[in-house]
Amino acid sequence: MSAEMLPAAIRRWALERPDAPAVIALSHRGEERSVEVLTYRELDCAASALAALIRTATAPGDRVAVACEYGFDHVVAFLACLYSGRTAVPLAAPTRPRAADRLGAALVRVRPTLALLSRGAAGGVADGVRVLTVSIDRSAPPISPDATVRDPAYLQYDSDALVDPGQLAAALDRLRAHFPVVAERPVVSWLPPHHCVGLVFALSLPLYCGVPAITLPPAEFVARPIRWLRACSDFHAGATASPNAGLGLAVSATTPAERAGLELSGLAVLLGCAEPVRAEPLSAFTRAFAPYGFRHAAHTPTYTTPAMPLPVTCAAPADDPVCEEFDRTELTAGRAVPRRDGLALVGCGEPLGRAVRIVDPIAHEDVATGRVGEIWVADPSGRAENWLRTGDLGFRHDGQLYPTGRLPGLLRIDGRTHYPGDIEATVAEASGPLRPGRIAAFTHDENSLIVVAEFDDGTADPAQAVTHIRAAIADRHGITPADIVLVPPGSLPRTSDAPRRRAESRARYRDGRLPRLTTERPST
Repeated sequence: MSAEMLPAAIRRWALERPDAPAVIALSHRGEERSVEVLTYRELDCAASALAALIRTATAPGDRVAVACEYGFDHVVAFLACLYSGRTAVPLAAPTRPRAADRLGAALVRVRPTLALLSRGAAGGVADGVRVLTVSIDRSAPPISPDATVRDPAYLQYDSDALVDPGQLAAALDRLRAHFPVVAERPVVSWLPPHHCVGLVFALSLPLYCGVPAITLPPAEFVARPIRWLRACSDFHAGATASPNAGLGLAVSATTPAERAGLELSGLAVLLGCAEPVRAEPLSAFTRAFAPYGFRHAAHTPTYTTPAMPLPVTCAAPADDPVCEEFDRTELTAGRAVPRRDGLALVGCGEPLGRAVRIVDPIAHEDVATGRVGEIWVADPSGRAENWLRTGDLGFRHDGQLYPTGRLPGLLRIDGRTHYPGDIEATVAEASGPLRPGRIAAFTHDENSLIVVAEFDDGTADPAQAVTHIRAAIADRHGITPADIVLVPPGSLPRTSDAPRRRAESRARYRDGRLPRLTTERPST
């Protein structure tokens, strides 16, 4: 029996529980929180009204860019594309001039017929693309979703991967079975809606299950991370998600006074996503929020990749995350050898309905269990002979997938291979005032390691931090950095894409565009 399509599921909930909240949009002005609710009946009506306009402005097979602000506009716009049978392309909203420039470049690349924007958007629409401003019509007559459409449901912009309606439905069905709690309690998310986990796990899955999807704009989370945790507490969330950097920010940028009154015992799933999930952010988050009911077993690591628009593997919920230590030297040689006091890696569970291989990236042959190789994932089309190369490295151990880094981003220094994410984690642990997710490790002039990090404490001594960082890297990785650059907050690219952050930081370093807080350079 095939899985129910997402528009059909929403229509069913609109009939069975019309006044139940479907989307709860949170926004803040200072300490004041605004809460807006869209019921399942209103969501069905609003998506229907916009779908009718989309059908009038486009033809079957057309792409529709969804570049709306996070909240009702984005949810309704994405669903309207599914209702109308057109292919949605979720993109970041052009809320600032720089974001408008990025949107313009994205539209040139994906060539949509229509762009859906929020009222007051900053522009960025390419010539030849028609613009439709999204409005929420809560009382429009419902239209019948196109159940016969064979065009893709959406395109994941970062990977150019297409997902058809049946693949999305099957993925949601598997996720519902994997996470029973999602069918019972709300899901809270601050992740961007054009992110794989933000779109599928945090938005589509709760709507598929008939529970509220609670949205918090990413910028409001970054400004005050306590807002995310208060939403989880106040709305009795069963599930949420965050990458390593978000967990780190929640720990470092909230105070005991802000945390007072939190009740997180009902949070059954905190999905780890984006970059390889790391042990220390999980442990630090648990230490900080266990006094407020958070359970370490709620951490649920998953493996996602830009090459795939749907989650690939996921740990079992309700179990403590699997963390093993491996010999660092052996890992640089491509072998995963357990060792006490080694590099702590987090297992990301087993495949979610899709076969996964670990392959020698040069010979294109499967490697043995415990050997590091490139992660290949079965093509969503289901054709057995087709495999997608993720560009990610990893290995299998005791039934778990352990992602270790990116193939293109590996650092070769003194003849050995190093993962930039490992070095960045070492840097983060070495000095407290460094900003989570604002560190970049890369090579310059081939064999030279450069570390750039945002330093966020006006009272601490940056020169002393450089000394601690250099010693930690030498001790843990056996490398002497050629340069360690501490910069003021806001100096590094604001992106959750680690390879992009490193590439842009490398370019700024090369061009001398980084504002140093210290003049000291380590000797090489």
